[in-house]
Amino acid sequence: MWQGLLAALSPTNLFVEVMGVLIGIVFGAIPGLTATLAIALFVPVTFLMKADSGMIMLGGIYAGGIFGGSISAILINVPGTPASIITGWEGYALAREGKAPLALSLAALSSGVGGLLSGVALLFLTPLLSSLALTFGPPEYCALLLFSFTIVTVMMDTPLLRNLLGCFIGLLLTTIGLDPVTGAARFTFGSVDLMSGFNLVAVLVGFFCMTEAAFLAFEGLDRSASDGVIEFGRGHSYRELARTLWTRAATYLRSSTIGVLLGILPAVGPVETPFIAHTVERKFNKKDEKFGKGSVTGLIASECSISANVGGSLMPLISLGIPGSGAAAVFVAALTLHGLQPGPLLFKSEPALIYSFFWGFIAVNLFMLLFGVFAARYFAVVLKLPKRVLATFIALFSILGSYAINNSMFDVGVMFGATALALWLRALRVPILPIVLAVILGPLFEQQTLVLFTTSNSIGDVLGRPIADGFFAVTLVMLAGSVYRRRAAPRPERSERESKCCIST
Repeated sequence: MWQGLLAALSPTNLFVEVMGVLIGIVFGAIPGLTATLAIALFVPVTFLMKADSGMIMLGGIYAGGIFGGSISAILINVPGTPASIITGWEGYALAREGKAPLALSLAALSSGVGGLLSGVALLFLTPLLSSLALTFGPPEYCALLLFSFTIVTVMMDTPLLRNLLGCFIGLLLTTIGLDPVTGAARFTFGSVDLMSGFNLVAVLVGFFCMTEAAFLAFEGLDRSASDGVIEFGRGHSYRELARTLWTRAATYLRSSTIGVLLGILPAVGPVETPFIAHTVERKFNKKDEKFGKGSVTGLIASECSISANVGGSLMPLISLGIPGSGAAAVFVAALTLHGLQPGPLLFKSEPALIYSFFWGFIAVNLFMLLFGVFAARYFAVVLKLPKRVLATFIALFSILGSYAINNSMFDVGVMFGATALALWLRALRVPILPIVLAVILGPLFEQQTLVLFTTSNSIGDVLGRPIADGFFAVTLVMLAGSVYRRRAAPRPERSERESKCCIST
Protein backbone atom coordinates (compact mmCIF):
# COMPACT_ATOMS: atom_id res chain seq x y z
CA MET A 1 0.00 0.00 0.00
CA TRP A 2 2.70 2.49 1.01
CA GLN A 3 4.77 1.62 -2.03
CA GLY A 4 1.76 2.65 -4.11
CA LEU A 5 1.61 5.97 -2.23
CA LEU A 6 5.24 6.71 -3.07
CA ALA A 7 4.60 5.81 -6.72
CA ALA A 8 1.57 8.10 -6.86
CA LEU A 9 3.68 10.98 -5.53
CA SER A 10 6.47 10.52 -8.06
CA PRO A 11 7.11 13.54 -10.34
CA THR A 12 5.80 11.69 -13.39
CA ASN A 13 2.54 10.68 -11.75
CA LEU A 14 2.04 14.10 -10.18
CA PHE A 15 2.35 15.58 -13.66
CA VAL A 16 -0.19 13.17 -15.21
CA GLU A 17 -2.54 13.78 -12.26
CA VAL A 18 -2.54 17.51 -12.93
CA MET A 19 -2.83 17.06 -16.70
CA GLY A 20 -5.67 14.56 -16.34
CA VAL A 21 -7.68 16.91 -14.12
CA LEU A 22 -7.11 19.89 -16.44
CA ILE A 23 -8.09 17.91 -19.54
CA GLY A 24 -11.16 16.53 -17.79
CA ILE A 25 -12.34 19.96 -16.60
CA VAL A 26 -11.94 21.44 -20.08
CA PHE A 27 -13.90 18.61 -21.73
CA GLY A 28 -16.55 18.60 -19.03
CA ALA A 29 -17.08 22.36 -19.20
CA ILE A 30 -17.92 22.26 -22.92
CA PRO A 31 -21.61 21.37 -23.43
CA GLY A 32 -21.93 18.20 -25.49
CA LEU A 33 -18.58 16.72 -24.47
CA THR A 34 -18.70 14.15 -21.69
CA ALA A 35 -16.23 12.49 -19.36
CA THR A 36 -16.77 9.20 -21.19
CA LEU A 37 -15.83 10.82 -24.49
CA ALA A 38 -12.69 12.36 -22.97
CA ILE A 39 -11.57 9.04 -21.47
CA ALA A 40 -12.18 7.14 -24.71
CA LEU A 41 -10.30 9.79 -26.68
CA PHE A 42 -7.21 9.59 -24.47
CA VAL A 43 -7.09 5.81 -23.97
CA PRO A 44 -4.69 5.37 -26.92
CA VAL A 45 -2.44 8.05 -25.40
CA THR A 46 -1.93 5.91 -22.29
CA PHE A 47 -0.28 3.27 -24.50
CA LEU A 48 2.80 5.52 -24.47
CA MET A 49 2.88 5.58 -20.63
CA LYS A 50 3.44 3.12 -17.84
CA ALA A 51 0.27 1.31 -16.81
CA ASP A 52 -0.11 3.10 -13.47
CA SER A 53 0.51 6.54 -14.99
CA GLY A 54 -2.01 5.88 -17.74
CA MET A 55 -4.68 4.72 -15.29
CA ILE A 56 -4.08 7.71 -13.01
CA MET A 57 -4.35 10.10 -15.95
CA LEU A 58 -7.67 8.55 -16.99
CA GLY A 59 -8.84 8.77 -13.38
CA GLY A 60 -8.04 12.48 -13.42
CA ILE A 61 -9.92 12.94 -16.69
CA TYR A 62 -12.91 11.06 -15.25
CA ALA A 63 -13.04 13.10 -12.03
CA GLY A 64 -12.27 16.42 -13.74
CA GLY A 65 -14.79 15.77 -16.51
CA ILE A 66 -17.60 15.15 -14.04
CA PHE A 67 -16.81 18.36 -12.14
CA GLY A 68 -16.25 20.39 -15.32
CA GLY A 69 -19.88 19.97 -16.32
CA SER A 70 -20.88 22.18 -13.38
CA ILE A 71 -19.05 25.22 -14.82
CA SER A 72 -21.33 25.70 -17.82
CA ALA A 73 -24.34 24.57 -15.76
CA ILE A 74 -23.74 27.35 -13.23
CA LEU A 75 -22.71 30.10 -15.65
CA ILE A 76 -25.12 29.66 -18.59
CA ASN A 77 -27.57 27.02 -17.28
CA VAL A 78 -26.39 24.51 -19.89
CA PRO A 79 -25.04 21.34 -18.20
CA GLY A 80 -21.64 20.45 -19.61
CA THR A 81 -22.45 16.81 -18.87
CA PRO A 82 -25.86 15.18 -18.28
CA ALA A 83 -24.89 14.62 -14.63
CA SER A 84 -24.89 18.38 -13.97
CA ILE A 85 -28.61 18.99 -14.47
CA ILE A 86 -29.34 19.40 -10.74
CA THR A 87 -26.26 21.61 -10.40
CA GLY A 88 -27.74 23.84 -13.09
CA TRP A 89 -30.98 24.19 -11.15
CA GLU A 90 -29.25 25.35 -7.99
CA GLY A 91 -26.04 26.94 -9.29
CA TYR A 92 -27.52 29.06 -12.06
CA ALA A 93 -30.07 30.52 -9.63
CA LEU A 94 -27.21 31.45 -7.29
CA ALA A 95 -25.29 32.97 -10.21
CA ARG A 96 -28.29 35.10 -11.16
CA GLU A 97 -28.15 36.48 -7.62
CA GLY A 98 -24.56 37.62 -8.24
CA LYS A 99 -23.06 34.64 -6.40
CA ALA A 100 -21.39 32.86 -9.33
CA PRO A 101 -17.95 32.69 -7.60
CA LEU A 102 -19.55 31.17 -4.50
CA ALA A 103 -21.52 28.67 -6.58
CA LEU A 104 -18.44 27.59 -8.56
CA SER A 105 -16.33 27.25 -5.42
CA LEU A 106 -19.05 25.30 -3.61
CA ALA A 107 -19.33 22.95 -6.58
CA ALA A 108 -15.55 22.45 -6.58
CA LEU A 109 -15.41 21.94 -2.82
CA SER A 110 -18.30 19.47 -2.90
CA SER A 111 -16.85 17.57 -5.86
CA GLY A 112 -13.47 17.40 -4.14
CA VAL A 113 -14.90 16.18 -0.83
CA GLY A 114 -17.11 13.58 -2.53
CA GLY A 115 -14.21 12.39 -4.67
CA LEU A 116 -11.83 12.18 -1.70
CA LEU A 117 -14.31 10.17 0.35
CA SER A 118 -14.94 7.83 -2.58
CA GLY A 119 -11.18 7.50 -3.03
CA VAL A 120 -10.84 6.37 0.59
CA ALA A 121 -13.65 3.86 0.03
CA LEU A 122 -11.91 2.70 -3.15
CA LEU A 123 -8.66 2.22 -1.22
CA PHE A 124 -10.08 0.16 1.66
CA LEU A 125 -13.21 -1.55 0.33
CA THR A 126 -12.01 -2.73 -3.09
CA PRO A 127 -9.49 -5.24 -1.63
CA LEU A 128 -12.31 -6.73 0.46
CA LEU A 129 -14.49 -7.17 -2.61
CA SER A 130 -11.55 -8.66 -4.46
CA SER A 131 -10.88 -11.17 -1.67
CA LEU A 132 -14.52 -12.22 -1.79
CA ALA A 133 -14.36 -12.55 -5.57
CA LEU A 134 -11.41 -14.96 -5.29
CA THR A 135 -13.83 -17.51 -3.79
CA PHE A 136 -16.03 -17.33 -6.89
CA GLY A 137 -16.31 -20.29 -9.22
CA PRO A 138 -18.12 -20.58 -12.57
CA PRO A 139 -21.61 -20.68 -10.92
CA GLU A 140 -20.95 -17.46 -9.00
CA TYR A 141 -19.48 -15.68 -12.01
CA CYS A 142 -22.35 -16.71 -14.29
CA ALA A 143 -24.89 -15.58 -11.68
CA LEU A 144 -23.05 -12.28 -11.14
CA LEU A 145 -22.80 -11.57 -14.88
CA LEU A 146 -26.48 -12.36 -15.39
CA PHE A 147 -27.25 -10.00 -12.52
CA SER A 148 -25.14 -7.28 -14.17
CA PHE A 149 -26.91 -7.68 -17.51
CA THR A 150 -30.28 -7.68 -15.74
CA ILE A 151 -29.66 -4.60 -13.62
CA VAL A 152 -28.60 -2.60 -16.69
CA THR A 153 -31.61 -3.85 -18.63
CA VAL A 154 -34.28 -3.15 -16.02
CA MET A 155 -32.99 -0.01 -14.31
CA MET A 156 -32.52 2.19 -17.38
CA ASP A 157 -35.46 4.44 -18.26
CA THR A 158 -35.58 3.30 -21.87
CA PRO A 159 -38.07 0.54 -22.82
CA LEU A 160 -37.22 -2.96 -21.67
CA LEU A 161 -37.24 -4.47 -25.16
CA ARG A 162 -34.79 -1.87 -26.43
CA ASN A 163 -32.47 -2.52 -23.50
CA LEU A 164 -32.64 -6.26 -24.22
CA LEU A 165 -31.95 -5.57 -27.88
CA GLY A 166 -28.85 -3.60 -26.88
CA CYS A 167 -27.55 -6.50 -24.76
CA PHE A 168 -28.23 -8.94 -27.61
CA ILE A 169 -26.35 -6.79 -30.14
CA GLY A 170 -23.38 -6.48 -27.78
CA LEU A 171 -23.24 -10.23 -27.14
CA LEU A 172 -23.57 -10.88 -30.87
CA LEU A 173 -20.55 -8.68 -31.56
CA THR A 174 -18.44 -10.71 -29.12
CA THR A 175 -19.10 -13.96 -31.03
CA ILE A 176 -17.06 -12.70 -33.99
CA GLY A 177 -13.65 -14.38 -34.01
CA LEU A 178 -12.36 -17.76 -32.96
CA ASP A 179 -14.47 -20.13 -30.87
CA PRO A 180 -12.82 -20.41 -27.40
CA VAL A 181 -13.34 -24.22 -27.32
CA THR A 182 -13.00 -25.57 -30.86
CA GLY A 183 -10.93 -22.75 -32.36
CA ALA A 184 -13.28 -22.57 -35.34
CA ALA A 185 -13.74 -19.21 -37.04
CA ARG A 186 -17.12 -17.58 -36.38
CA PHE A 187 -18.61 -14.85 -38.60
CA THR A 188 -15.18 -13.90 -39.99
CA PHE A 189 -16.19 -14.30 -43.67
CA GLY A 190 -12.65 -15.37 -44.50
CA SER A 191 -11.05 -12.20 -43.10
CA VAL A 192 -7.82 -12.73 -41.17
CA ASP A 193 -8.32 -9.40 -39.36
CA LEU A 194 -11.55 -10.67 -37.81
CA MET A 195 -9.96 -13.81 -36.35
CA SER A 196 -9.30 -12.04 -33.05
CA GLY A 197 -12.60 -10.16 -33.08
CA PHE A 198 -13.08 -6.41 -32.95
CA ASN A 199 -10.58 -4.30 -31.05
CA LEU A 200 -12.32 -3.02 -27.93
CA VAL A 201 -10.64 0.41 -27.99
CA ALA A 202 -11.65 1.02 -31.61
CA VAL A 203 -15.25 0.06 -30.86
CA LEU A 204 -15.45 2.35 -27.82
CA VAL A 205 -13.85 5.27 -29.68
CA GLY A 206 -16.47 4.84 -32.40
CA PHE A 207 -19.33 4.63 -29.90
CA PHE A 208 -18.33 7.59 -27.75
CA CYS A 209 -15.98 9.86 -29.71
CA MET A 210 -16.63 9.89 -33.44
CA THR A 211 -20.39 9.81 -32.80
CA GLU A 212 -20.17 12.97 -30.71
CA ALA A 213 -17.96 14.57 -33.36
CA ALA A 214 -20.71 13.97 -35.93
CA PHE A 215 -23.35 15.56 -33.71
CA LEU A 216 -21.12 18.53 -32.87
CA ALA A 217 -20.42 19.09 -36.57
CA PHE A 218 -24.14 19.09 -37.27
CA GLU A 219 -24.81 21.51 -34.42
CA GLY A 220 -21.95 23.72 -35.64
CA LEU A 221 -23.93 24.43 -38.81
CA ASP A 222 -26.30 26.47 -36.64
CA ARG A 223 -24.75 29.94 -36.67
CA SER A 224 -27.10 31.36 -34.05
CA ALA A 225 -25.22 33.15 -31.30
CA SER A 226 -24.80 31.27 -28.05
CA ASP A 227 -25.48 32.71 -24.64
CA GLY A 228 -22.54 34.59 -23.18
CA VAL A 229 -21.05 33.88 -19.83
CA ILE A 230 -22.91 35.85 -17.19
CA GLU A 231 -21.22 38.33 -14.90
CA PHE A 232 -19.39 36.75 -12.02
CA GLY A 233 -20.44 39.26 -9.41
CA ARG A 234 -18.43 39.93 -6.29
CA GLY A 235 -15.91 37.52 -4.86
CA HIS A 236 -16.49 35.28 -1.88
CA SER A 237 -14.76 34.56 1.38
CA TYR A 238 -12.86 31.30 1.79
CA ARG A 239 -13.98 31.37 5.40
CA GLU A 240 -17.51 31.12 4.09
CA LEU A 241 -16.56 27.93 2.23
CA ALA A 242 -14.97 26.47 5.35
CA ARG A 243 -18.04 27.37 7.39
CA THR A 244 -20.27 25.69 4.81
CA LEU A 245 -18.16 22.53 5.01
CA TRP A 246 -18.45 22.50 8.81
CA THR A 247 -22.17 23.31 9.11
CA ARG A 248 -23.26 20.88 6.39
CA ALA A 249 -20.96 17.97 7.24
CA ALA A 250 -23.97 15.60 7.43
CA THR A 251 -24.99 16.54 3.88
CA TYR A 252 -21.49 15.83 2.59
CA LEU A 253 -21.42 12.45 4.33
CA ARG A 254 -24.92 11.37 3.24
CA SER A 255 -24.44 12.44 -0.37
CA SER A 256 -21.02 10.80 -0.61
CA THR A 257 -22.37 7.54 0.79
CA ILE A 258 -25.25 7.59 -1.70
CA GLY A 259 -22.84 8.29 -4.56
CA VAL A 260 -20.48 5.44 -3.65
CA LEU A 261 -23.26 2.88 -3.13
CA LEU A 262 -25.05 3.79 -6.35
CA GLY A 263 -21.76 3.86 -8.24
CA ILE A 264 -21.19 0.19 -7.43
CA LEU A 265 -24.39 -0.74 -9.31
CA PRO A 266 -23.64 -1.25 -13.03
CA ALA A 267 -26.67 0.74 -14.26
CA VAL A 268 -26.79 3.75 -11.94
CA GLY A 269 -24.21 6.24 -13.15
CA PRO A 270 -23.52 9.91 -12.38
CA VAL A 271 -26.64 10.97 -14.31
CA GLU A 272 -29.16 9.38 -11.94
CA THR A 273 -27.21 9.78 -8.69
CA PRO A 274 -27.70 13.55 -8.08
CA PHE A 275 -31.47 13.24 -8.45
CA ILE A 276 -31.56 10.65 -5.67
CA ALA A 277 -29.16 12.56 -3.40
CA HIS A 278 -31.07 15.81 -4.01
CA THR A 279 -34.37 14.12 -3.09
CA VAL A 280 -32.87 12.68 0.10
CA GLU A 281 -31.52 16.06 1.20
CA ARG A 282 -34.85 17.71 0.48
CA LYS A 283 -36.43 15.34 3.01
CA PHE A 284 -33.75 16.16 5.60
CA ASN A 285 -34.09 19.92 4.98
CA LYS A 286 -37.84 20.44 4.64
CA LYS A 287 -37.60 24.05 5.85
CA ASP A 288 -35.27 25.05 3.02
CA GLU A 289 -37.69 26.64 0.54
CA LYS A 290 -34.94 27.36 -2.02
CA PHE A 291 -34.48 23.72 -3.09
CA GLY A 292 -34.38 23.77 -6.87
CA LYS A 293 -34.17 27.58 -6.88
CA GLY A 294 -30.68 28.32 -5.56
CA SER A 295 -30.24 26.10 -2.51
CA VAL A 296 -26.67 25.76 -1.24
CA THR A 297 -27.54 22.41 0.33
CA GLY A 298 -29.03 21.16 -2.95
CA LEU A 299 -25.91 22.20 -4.86
CA ILE A 300 -23.66 20.42 -2.35
CA ALA A 301 -25.75 17.23 -2.48
CA SER A 302 -25.66 17.16 -6.27
CA GLU A 303 -21.93 17.73 -6.77
CA CYS A 304 -20.83 15.61 -3.82
CA SER A 305 -22.86 12.58 -4.92
CA ILE A 306 -21.71 12.85 -8.55
CA SER A 307 -18.01 12.78 -7.67
CA ALA A 308 -18.52 10.02 -5.09
CA ASN A 309 -20.20 7.99 -7.81
CA VAL A 310 -16.95 8.09 -9.81
CA GLY A 311 -14.98 6.22 -7.16
CA GLY A 312 -17.87 3.86 -6.53
CA SER A 313 -18.09 2.90 -10.21
CA LEU A 314 -14.41 1.90 -10.23
CA MET A 315 -14.77 -0.53 -7.30
CA PRO A 316 -16.62 -3.35 -9.14
CA LEU A 317 -14.43 -2.78 -12.19
CA ILE A 318 -11.18 -3.47 -10.36
CA SER A 319 -12.42 -6.09 -7.89
CA LEU A 320 -14.85 -8.03 -10.12
CA GLY A 321 -14.05 -6.93 -13.66
CA ILE A 322 -17.54 -5.40 -14.03
CA PRO A 323 -17.69 -1.65 -14.81
CA GLY A 324 -20.10 0.43 -12.75
CA SER A 325 -20.71 3.06 -15.47
CA GLY A 326 -20.09 3.78 -19.12
CA ALA A 327 -17.00 5.82 -18.30
CA ALA A 328 -15.65 3.07 -16.06
CA ALA A 329 -16.21 0.63 -18.90
CA VAL A 330 -13.71 2.53 -21.03
CA PHE A 331 -11.07 1.84 -18.36
CA VAL A 332 -11.23 -1.80 -19.45
CA ALA A 333 -9.81 -0.76 -22.81
CA ALA A 334 -6.91 1.02 -21.10
CA LEU A 335 -6.10 -2.04 -19.00
CA THR A 336 -6.35 -4.27 -22.08
CA LEU A 337 -3.84 -2.08 -23.93
CA HIS A 338 -1.33 -2.83 -21.17
CA GLY A 339 -2.08 -6.56 -21.14
CA LEU A 340 -4.00 -6.43 -17.85
CA GLN A 341 -7.31 -8.11 -17.05
CA PRO A 342 -9.48 -6.34 -14.46
CA GLY A 343 -10.73 -8.61 -11.71
CA PRO A 344 -9.64 -10.17 -8.42
CA LEU A 345 -6.46 -11.68 -9.86
CA LEU A 346 -5.22 -8.19 -10.68
CA PHE A 347 -4.61 -7.63 -6.96
CA LYS A 348 -2.44 -10.74 -6.88
CA SER A 349 -0.46 -10.01 -10.04
CA GLU A 350 -0.11 -6.19 -9.90
CA PRO A 351 -0.68 -4.97 -6.30
CA ALA A 352 1.76 -2.04 -6.66
CA LEU A 353 -0.03 -0.79 -9.79
CA ILE A 354 -3.47 -0.99 -8.16
CA TYR A 355 -2.47 0.84 -4.98
CA SER A 356 -0.60 3.43 -7.03
CA PHE A 357 -3.85 4.07 -8.90
CA PHE A 358 -5.85 4.26 -5.65
CA TRP A 359 -3.54 6.84 -4.12
CA GLY A 360 -3.32 8.66 -7.44
CA PHE A 361 -7.11 8.86 -7.55
CA ILE A 362 -7.12 10.48 -4.11
CA ALA A 363 -4.45 12.97 -5.26
CA VAL A 364 -6.46 13.67 -8.42
CA ASN A 365 -9.49 14.71 -6.37
CA LEU A 366 -7.32 16.92 -4.17
CA PHE A 367 -5.96 18.70 -7.27
CA MET A 368 -9.48 19.01 -8.65
CA LEU A 369 -10.62 20.66 -5.42
CA LEU A 370 -7.75 23.16 -5.53
CA PHE A 371 -8.18 23.99 -9.23
CA GLY A 372 -11.92 24.37 -8.81
CA VAL A 373 -11.80 26.61 -5.77
CA PHE A 374 -9.03 28.90 -6.99
CA ALA A 375 -9.30 28.81 -10.79
CA ALA A 376 -12.77 27.63 -11.88
CA ARG A 377 -13.67 31.00 -13.39
CA TYR A 378 -10.76 30.79 -15.83
CA PHE A 379 -12.03 27.53 -17.32
CA ALA A 380 -15.16 29.40 -18.49
CA VAL A 381 -13.22 30.57 -21.56
CA VAL A 382 -13.63 27.11 -23.14
CA LEU A 383 -17.35 27.84 -23.48
CA LYS A 384 -16.48 30.17 -26.37
CA LEU A 385 -14.83 27.47 -28.54
CA PRO A 386 -16.79 26.89 -31.81
CA LYS A 387 -18.39 23.47 -32.06
CA ARG A 388 -16.99 22.98 -35.57
CA VAL A 389 -13.46 23.29 -34.18
CA LEU A 390 -14.26 20.79 -31.42
CA ALA A 391 -15.76 18.34 -33.92
CA THR A 392 -12.64 18.50 -36.11
CA PHE A 393 -10.35 18.02 -33.10
CA ILE A 394 -12.30 15.01 -31.81
CA ALA A 395 -12.59 13.38 -35.25
CA LEU A 396 -8.85 13.77 -35.91
CA PHE A 397 -7.84 12.27 -32.57
CA SER A 398 -10.39 9.46 -32.96
CA ILE A 399 -8.85 8.41 -36.27
CA LEU A 400 -5.27 8.75 -35.02
CA GLY A 401 -6.05 6.94 -31.78
CA SER A 402 -7.75 4.03 -33.53
CA TYR A 403 -4.84 3.65 -35.95
CA ALA A 404 -2.18 3.88 -33.22
CA ILE A 405 -3.51 0.85 -31.31
CA ASN A 406 -2.11 -1.72 -33.76
CA ASN A 407 -0.89 0.56 -36.60
CA SER A 408 -3.76 -0.89 -38.61
CA MET A 409 -6.25 0.78 -40.92
CA PHE A 410 -8.59 -2.10 -40.16
CA ASP A 411 -9.07 -0.71 -36.64
CA VAL A 412 -9.93 2.66 -38.18
CA GLY A 413 -12.56 0.88 -40.25
CA VAL A 414 -13.88 -0.80 -37.10
CA MET A 415 -14.11 2.61 -35.46
CA PHE A 416 -16.13 4.02 -38.36
CA GLY A 417 -18.33 0.91 -38.36
CA ALA A 418 -19.01 1.35 -34.64
CA THR A 419 -19.84 5.01 -35.31
CA ALA A 420 -22.37 4.07 -37.99
CA LEU A 421 -23.90 1.47 -35.67
CA ALA A 422 -24.15 3.97 -32.80
CA LEU A 423 -25.80 6.59 -35.02
CA TRP A 424 -28.29 4.04 -36.32
CA LEU A 425 -29.10 2.85 -32.80
CA ARG A 426 -29.56 6.44 -31.63
CA ALA A 427 -32.07 6.93 -34.42
CA LEU A 428 -33.90 3.83 -33.16
CA ARG A 429 -33.54 5.10 -29.54
CA VAL A 430 -31.67 1.97 -28.46
CA PRO A 431 -29.36 2.80 -25.51
CA ILE A 432 -25.62 2.32 -25.89
CA LEU A 433 -24.74 1.30 -22.30
CA PRO A 434 -26.21 -2.26 -22.52
CA ILE A 435 -24.24 -2.80 -25.74
CA VAL A 436 -20.99 -1.58 -24.18
CA LEU A 437 -21.45 -3.75 -21.09
CA ALA A 438 -22.24 -6.80 -23.23
CA VAL A 439 -19.21 -6.20 -25.47
CA ILE A 440 -16.93 -6.01 -22.43
CA LEU A 441 -18.42 -8.86 -20.38
CA GLY A 442 -19.51 -11.10 -23.26
CA PRO A 443 -16.23 -13.05 -23.63
CA LEU A 444 -16.02 -13.67 -19.86
CA PHE A 445 -19.68 -14.73 -19.76
CA GLU A 446 -19.15 -17.19 -22.62
CA GLN A 447 -16.02 -18.60 -21.01
CA GLN A 448 -17.57 -19.08 -17.58
CA THR A 449 -20.75 -20.56 -19.06
CA LEU A 450 -18.76 -23.14 -21.03
CA VAL A 451 -16.75 -24.08 -17.93
CA LEU A 452 -19.96 -24.33 -15.89
CA PHE A 453 -21.65 -26.70 -18.34
CA THR A 454 -18.46 -28.75 -18.67
CA THR A 455 -17.78 -29.21 -14.96
CA SER A 456 -21.32 -29.47 -13.58
CA ASN A 457 -23.00 -32.87 -13.54
CA SER A 458 -26.48 -31.63 -12.57
CA ILE A 459 -28.46 -28.54 -11.74
CA GLY A 460 -27.88 -29.32 -8.07
CA ASP A 461 -24.19 -28.47 -8.46
CA VAL A 462 -25.22 -24.94 -9.37
CA LEU A 463 -28.10 -24.45 -6.95
CA GLY A 464 -26.02 -25.71 -4.03
CA ARG A 465 -23.87 -22.55 -4.05
CA PRO A 466 -25.34 -19.89 -1.67
CA ILE A 467 -23.73 -16.86 -3.35
CA ALA A 468 -24.85 -17.98 -6.81
CA ASP A 469 -28.35 -18.73 -5.48
CA GLY A 470 -28.52 -15.24 -4.01
CA PHE A 471 -27.60 -13.58 -7.31
CA PHE A 472 -30.07 -15.77 -9.24
CA ALA A 473 -32.85 -14.94 -6.78
CA VAL A 474 -32.22 -11.19 -6.90
CA THR A 475 -32.09 -11.33 -10.70
CA LEU A 476 -35.49 -13.04 -10.90
CA VAL A 477 -37.02 -10.61 -8.40
CA MET A 478 -35.70 -7.62 -10.35
CA LEU A 479 -37.03 -8.98 -13.63
CA ALA A 480 -40.47 -9.66 -12.16
CA GLY A 481 -40.58 -6.29 -10.44
CA SER A 482 -39.54 -4.45 -13.59
CA VAL A 483 -42.18 -6.16 -15.74
CA TYR A 484 -44.87 -5.42 -13.15
CA ARG A 485 -43.77 -1.78 -12.73
CA ARG A 486 -43.69 -1.13 -16.46
CA ARG A 487 -47.09 -2.77 -17.00
CA ALA A 488 -48.60 -0.69 -14.20
CA ALA A 489 -47.08 2.59 -15.44
CA PRO A 490 -49.54 5.03 -17.09
CA ARG A 491 -49.19 5.27 -20.86
CA PRO A 492 -48.14 8.96 -20.92
CA GLU A 493 -45.31 8.18 -18.50
CA ARG A 494 -44.28 5.22 -20.61
CA SER A 495 -44.18 7.30 -23.78
CA GLU A 496 -42.08 9.87 -21.96
CA ARG A 497 -39.56 7.19 -21.06
CA GLU A 498 -39.44 6.04 -24.65
CA SER A 499 -38.43 9.54 -25.73
CA LYS A 500 -35.22 9.28 -23.73
CA CYS A 501 -32.10 7.63 -24.98
CA CYS A 502 -29.06 8.15 -22.85
CA ILE A 503 -25.40 7.34 -23.11
CA SER A 504 -24.03 7.19 -19.58
CA THR A 505 -21.24 9.56 -18.68
